[in-house]
Amino acid sequence: MAFSLLRFPDSPFLSCVAGCIILWVFFGIRQSFGLLLLPITTEYGWDRSTFSIAAALLQLFWGVSQPFIVFLAERKIGFGKVIFVSSVIYAVGVLILHFCTSSLPGLFIFAMGIIVGGAAGGNSFPVVLSSVGRRFPQGSKRQSMAFGIVSSTGSLGQGCFLPIANTMITNMGWKWSLIVYAILAFAVSPLAIFLRTVDQTPAETIKADEEQPEKKTADEIDDVSADSADNSEEANKKDQLISNQPQTIKATLKEAFTSVTFLLITLGFTVCGFHVSFIATHLPAYLEGHGIDSSLAAWSVSVLGFGSCVGTVTMGWLCTKFRPKYLLTCLYFGRVVIMAIFIWVPVSLTTIFVFSAIFGLLWLSTVPVTTKFVGDVFGFRYLGTLTSITFVGHQIGAFCGAYIGGLEYDATGSYIRMWYASLALGIFAGFANLLASDKSLRGHHPQPLKEVDESA
Repeated sequence: MAFSLLRFPDSPFLSCVAGCIILWVFFGIRQSFGLLLLPITTEYGWDRSTFSIAAALLQLFWGVSQPFIVFLAERKIGFGKVIFVSSVIYAVGVLILHFCTSSLPGLFIFAMGIIVGGAAGGNSFPVVLSSVGRRFPQGSKRQSMAFGIVSSTGSLGQGCFLPIANTMITNMGWKWSLIVYAILAFAVSPLAIFLRTVDQTPAETIKADEEQPEKKTADEIDDVSADSADNSEEANKKDQLISNQPQTIKATLKEAFTSVTFLLITLGFTVCGFHVSFIATHLPAYLEGHGIDSSLAAWSVSVLGFGSCVGTVTMGWLCTKFRPKYLLTCLYFGRVVIMAIFIWVPVSLTTIFVFSAIFGLLWLSTVPVTTKFVGDVFGFRYLGTLTSITFVGHQIGAFCGAYIGGLEYDATGSYIRMWYASLALGIFAGFANLLASDKSLRGHHPQPLKEVDESA
C-alpha cells in the first residue's frame, strides 16, 4: 500500500492531466496580456511602445531562459521543483503588475518582461513535455499522443482565456483581472508533484507482452534469471536501447551543435515563432483597420486557439503514422497557402473565421511534431534541453514578429510587407525541414511503430 501511494504521483495519466492544466493556465494568461494594452496605456497615459517593450521582452526572456531552466530540471533539482518554483515566481510577477503605478513604467517592464518572462520558461512546453514524455516508452505511439494532447491545451488556453479575460477586464477592471491571474498561477503550482522527475521509460521492443500475459515483465526479468531465449533477447534489446542514449549532457550538446539537422529544425521553429507572434499581436489591429469590430477581431484569435487544439492532437496522432520531417514540411507550406489566400481576397467575416479556423489547425501543431523530430534523431534522455534550445529560436522569431510588425506599420501604415515576409519565411521553413535528415543518431531509423513491433 505504501509503495502504491509512493508511485501514485508518477502515473502517466496524472502527469498528462497536470501538464494539461499547467499549460492551459499559463499559456492562457500569457496570450491574454495583449488585451491589457489599451486599458493600461489609457489609464496611465503611457505610449504603446512602453507596453510593447514589456511584451516583447516577455517573449525574449521566455525563450532565453529555457535552456538554463531545463538544465536545472534535468541535471540539478528535477522537473517538479522547477515547475513549482517557476509557477510561484510567475504569480508574484503578475501581482507586481497589479501594484504598478503610472510613475513606475520601468517596474512594469521589469515585472512583465523579466520576472514573468523568465518564469514562463519553467512552466512551458519544453519542461512539461519532457517530464510527461519520460513516463511513456521512447518513440512510442502513446508518447506521441501524449505530446499532442498535452500540447493542445496551450492552444485551448488561448482560445478560452481571450473571451474570459475580455469579460473580466470589462466588468472587473484590468487590475482585478491580474489578481485572478495570480490566484490561478498559485493554485496550479502544487500540480508540479505529478511532473516530478522519473527514470525514462525504455523503448518498446516487442508486442508480445500485450498478447502473451504469461510472459514476465521487464521488472521481473531484472529479479529472476530468464528461462527462455525470447525473454533473454528482449532484455538484451532493452539494454542496447538504453546504452545507445548519450551518457552526458555535454555529448548531447556536441551532437546537436555539430548537426545540420538540428540547425534546420531550429531555423524552421524560429519561423513558427515569427508567424505566431506577428499574427497574435497584429491580426486584431489589421482587421480593425479593415473595418472589423474589435470584439470580432479578438474572437478571431480565439478561433485560432480552438483550431490549434484540434491541430496539435491530430499532429500528435499523425506522428505515429508519418515521419515528422514530412509533417513539418506540409505544415509550413500549408501556412503559406492559407496566408496567401487570406491577404489576396477581400476581408469579410467569412474569410476571417475561415482563415482563423484553418490556420489554427497549423498554429501550435508544430510543437509535438518538432519535439518528436528532435527526440527521434538525438534521443529522449536530454530531450528537454534540446527542445528548449529550439524554443530559444522560436522566441527570437516571436520577438521579431511582434516588434518588427509594429515598426513596419508605424513606418508605412500597412502590414502588407509583413505578410509577404511571412510567406517567404514559411517557404524557407518548409524546405529547411524537408532537407533535414531524420536518420537517428541512436542507431535506428525512424519508422512506423507497428513495423518495429512486428520485426522484434
